[in-house]
Amino acid sequence: KNADLKDVLQYGFAIHHAGMAREDRELVEDLFADRHIAVLCTTATLAWGVNLPAHAVIIKGTQIYDPAKGRWAELSPLDVLQMLGRAGRPQYDSE
Repeated sequence: KNADLKDVLQYGFAIHHAGMAREDRELVEDLFADRHIAVLCTTATLAWGVNLPAHAVIIKGTQIYDPAKGRWAELSPLDVLQMLGRAGRPQYDSE
């Protein structure tokens, strides 16, 4: 459904965020799990809710918008570790 996603998938890239249609999110998750996607650009929500191991994780920023506070807030160290923990799991990554 997402035209931007369709454009980049052919090159092994994908995007994933909560604002996408469910079908697009599930497609990206399945393609990434099957190693058809080499680079996945995503929001922090993917690291919290979906078990998708990765070879490497790059964190661009550690702030998220907190609507309850009405401002940007730092991710907790535990949340950052959760995101970093997607990378280099020996049972999934032999490289």
